[in-house]
Order: sequence, then C-alpha cells, then structure tokens
Amino acid sequence: MKVTKPFDAVPNGEIYPVTYQPGDECPPELEATARYYDALEGDDGGPDANGDGKLTVPEIKAALTAKGIAFDPTAKKADLLALLPKD
Repeated sequence: MKVTKPFDAVPNGEIYPVTYQPGDECPPELEATARYYDALEGDDGGPDANGDGKLTVPEIKAALTAKGIAFDPTAKKADLLALLPKD
C-alpha cells in the first residue's frame, strides 16, 4: 500500500526509524502503524489491518507502540487490549 502522509517507523531488521513520505510503498509489517497515523491510501484510519473487526496481537502491539504505551512483549491479547485506549 502507498503512504499518503509522512510518518516515522522502524522496519524489520533495522534499528533506526525511517521516514516514509507520500507515495512510498509501506512495508507490510508497518501497515498497522501507518493505519494508526491515517497514512495509508484508501484506509479508514483504524488499527484493524485486515478489516475483519478483530484486532490481532501484532495490530494491538503496533497501535500501542505508535501511541507510546509500554507493554510486556509476552502479554496475552486481553492484557494488551486493556492497555489500548478506546478513542
């Protein structure tokens, strides 16, 4: 998917953030983060990457990371969902 506005993220295998600009291709592992920032072409802005109405653990973790919320990487889905603000 294409990026529609700038956002910073750390792609797999990297240790420093990369700034993605409009028109850049968004790596699949960063799509949830780009959705959080409403930065994907044709996206509705929610963290639900596949649109099934249910967040996956990676989607929840990406949304928490994007919001700057610390979490235990081994936490269960219910515990991660409890940390996610309902906005």
